[in-house]
Amino acid sequence: RRNISTNAASGANGNGTNGSAGPKRSQRRGGRASSNFNPRLIFSQIVAIQCFHYLMLGVVFQINHAMFGTSITIDRIFTDKYLNVWTWQGWIDNSAIIFSYLFGA
Repeated sequence: RRNISTNAASGANGNGTNGSAGPKRSQRRGGRASSNFNPRLIFSQIVAIQCFHYLMLGVVFQINHAMFGTSITIDRIFTDKYLNVWTWQGWIDNSAIIFSYLFGA
């Protein structure tokens, strides 16, 4: 039945364009229609990436706590209070954030 309906819809010229200049929008995108926009999926993916980033950052801060004896506080994750490029203690946290970016990617 699908062949019958597509043959009828293809028009008199048989190329599937119905006299238009090009293929249908759904045919240009690999057979997918543009109505597949799903904002819940996009939001869920953003939340998942954020959760994975903070999970990796927490793991790296745990490793820094074991290796360097740094404290583990919420301030280290959510503020720039400890990010100082002029001290070696600041570079411990700077490197933790850089490693969490690299491992989380």
